[in-house]
Order: sequence, then C-alpha cells, then structure tokens
Amino acid sequence: MIQPQKQRMGLDIGTWEQIFQELIQEVKPWAKWTLKLDGDLQLDCLAPGWKQHQQRAFGWFHCSLCCRSWASARVQILCHTYWERRMDQGQVVMRPFAQRCQKCTWSQYEMPEFSPESTTRILNNLVQHILTRYYKDGTRKPPNTSVIPEVTLEGSHDTANCEACALGFCLEGLQSHRTEPLPSPPSYLKIGTSFLGNSIVCIPKQAMKQSAQAKEAKASGSKGSVPSRAWDPLTICLFCLLVVALVLTGFKKES
Repeated sequence: MIQPQKQRMGLDIGTWEQIFQELIQEVKPWAKWTLKLDGDLQLDCLAPGWKQHQQRAFGWFHCSLCCRSWASARVQILCHTYWERRMDQGQVVMRPFAQRCQKCTWSQYEMPEFSPESTTRILNNLVQHILTRYYKDGTRKPPNTSVIPEVTLEGSHDTANCEACALGFCLEGLQSHRTEPLPSPPSYLKIGTSFLGNSIVCIPKQAMKQSAQAKEAKASGSKGSVPSRAWDPLTICLFCLLVVALVLTGFKKES
C-alpha cells in the first residue's frame, strides 16, 4: 500500500527552470543556460554539437481514469544539451518518460511527478553533467546516479506499461523491445536557434543495427541461389504450336 504522499512537483517548466537556474548560477554565475521540456525527444537523435545525458529517478504517477497512484524507482529521464563556448550560453532539452496504469484496460500514459528532493537531485545531476562535459571541472563531485526510494516498493519493474521500455530506452525493457518506425528529428530542432548547425544527424543506434541485420540477411539469402529465368510469351506460343503440330503429324501417320 502506498504510504501517505509527500509534497510532489509536476512538470511545471517554470518551477524546474527556476531551480535549474539557481543550481547553475551557484557554480557558473556568468553562464546563461536555459531548460525546456520536449515530449518528442528521441534517444541518439542529435543535431551537430549536441550531447546526450540520461538518468533514472524516483517518481510518482496518478491514473486519470481510476485515480490510482503508484510509485516507480525507474523513471527514465533523457536530456540533450548544447553549449556555445564563445558566448558561454547553453541549452538543455529534457524528456521524462511516462507510465500507464496496470489496472485500467484503456489507460493512457501519465507524466511523472517528483518530490522536491527528487527534483533537486535530478537537476543537480544535470548541472554536474554540464560542468564535467563542457567546463572540464574536475573539482566537482560526480553526479549522484543512485535512486533513493521514498516508499517501499514491491514487485519488479512494470515493463509492459513503461513508455521508455516500449521505445527501447529503458534497460529493463530491452528484452521485450518492439520495433518502432524511424523517429523524426526532435521538435526543438525544427524551431531552430542561433546555436545549431545547418544539418541534423538523426541515426538512432537501433535503426543502424536493424539496417545492418537487413543487409546481412539479404547477403546470406543470395548465396547459392540460382537466378530464375522468366519465359518469354512468344517462346511459350511457339512451343505450344510445335507440340500441336507433332500431335497432328502422329495422328496422320496412324490413319
């Protein structure tokens, strides 16, 4: 049974942006960074110069159909980051992955909520990633990637109702990964900024793997095979006439 809930924070981008700014200003007061949410963010689909950051967090979910609440220690969070060195300006685009209620047949994916402690931990890990990746700040502590459960959880991760598992992003769901169509570039890249290059490189690892497997299967299937020869219609007609002529000739000889 879920214990009495703590205060939780939804995905209010204004609140998240404020906490993110407070954390980044403590260590880099002159830097200018922004934080945005994008529900279409894709794994390994990056524009030139962008980097990827993933982490896992403890979150809460609330079913909009039956009002059931549940907690998960495997909420996947994907971030794409970009930094302009000359201007010391950066961007972060974030996507927390949703989950569905396992009790409702027609349930939809619900976005997670986080406690203030979990929210701060997520954003602090993001800031530590930025310091290590772009500022080469070796004096900072490494990100705290461990997940601290806020309640006692029972059972294993519900891979059937995890959005990250369904898309193949969650390690727990790789066994049951289903093939998805090649994703389009993230929506934030379509808008465009002064930071981005002219082209977008969007080659997910899964698509590359599927392409390699397809080429291998095609090569193995062609080995030892004999190409089929299509009969020309005129040749078939001439062959039929020849057979009829031979049959008539045989009848005349017998008579």
